[in-house]
Amino acid sequence: MYDWLIIGGGLHGAFAAQAITAAGPAARLAVLDDRPAMADWQRRADACGMTYLRSSNAHHLGRRADALRAFAAANGFDSGHELGYYRRPSRALFETHARHALAGPARIATRGQRIERMPQGWRVHATNGQTYDTRRLVLALGPNAPYRPMGAADCEHVYDAGFAIDRYASARPAVVGGGITGAQLALRLQELGHTVCWVTRTPPRRADFDSDPCYAGPRCLAPFAHTPIETRTAVLAEARQPGTLPPDIFARITAALAAGDIAWRRGDVESTDTNGLLLADGRRIDADRVILATGFENHARPDSLLGHTLDALELRCDSDGHVFINDDLEAAPGLHLVGRPASLQLGPMAGNIKGARLAGARLAALAKRGARNAA
Repeated sequence: MYDWLIIGGGLHGAFAAQAITAAGPAARLAVLDDRPAMADWQRRADACGMTYLRSSNAHHLGRRADALRAFAAANGFDSGHELGYYRRPSRALFETHARHALAGPARIATRGQRIERMPQGWRVHATNGQTYDTRRLVLALGPNAPYRPMGAADCEHVYDAGFAIDRYASARPAVVGGGITGAQLALRLQELGHTVCWVTRTPPRRADFDSDPCYAGPRCLAPFAHTPIETRTAVLAEARQPGTLPPDIFARITAALAAGDIAWRRGDVESTDTNGLLLADGRRIDADRVILATGFENHARPDSLLGHTLDALELRCDSDGHVFINDDLEAAPGLHLVGRPASLQLGPMAGNIKGARLAGARLAALAKRGARNAA
């Protein structure tokens, strides 16, 4: 019987494990995941050619607020690894620090397949055929499935597990999606010598972050916590800024559009075929490769672990796929959620690096209370 079991050892799960272990060193804890902590993060960053994070250097996976800055100074990362007013860290700096910060808690090389409520906790049925019992279970499952517009359901997505930017010798790719991933992907393909058409629903929009930065601290999170949970969905929608670009990416993509290095078409995709895509207004775009950069689905699919859990336990979600949970991030006694599903408690940054820190703080406080009670 574990005290804590975490399904999913990505950035959120690994940070939660660190936070819980620091708060309750005697707790028996393990992480279920058959991949390294940075594997999915690096795969998605590689796919679109990301070089700097969008978040500031205050958002990292170390325990101390100044951990990333101190690590950079101690390990020879110069000012070239910081970008802009918010000193956004380079991928190299962030990933090197994260691997250092997240080392430690035991990992069991398997994945959770199904969970079962037990009299004193939860039982996890894993893909290795084993079962694992725990008093408290944390689901840190990462994003939902890649989102595909109805007219492009058969197209490849930049977030597909097997996506490779250089898989085809394509000369005329079309990139669908107006956010930072789509812009970075279009720029990377253009750098590789392709004739790129970037398809978006709105003109490029600039914003430092993908959510109001006020929600990184108590100035907005405190009022959010006192807002009735049933009305927080609207607050989240207002605070988030999807489909926006940080200043450096905005400058690069708009310069490429102005120079004619990348073509741009505004519209909704109606359908696709082997010759390209058709927009809802009847315009046709010729392309020999259509790549979606349209983010993730809001709702968990029924065949996913989260979707099956929501259905089996009859857990309540809002219209955007956020789960109704309490202050301890519990959806049911002893069952905790982190990441985007926990947005109704953690705010609009729940799925980001800052959200991992916020979730870690909640779970660490719970672990500390449990350690005191045990003593």
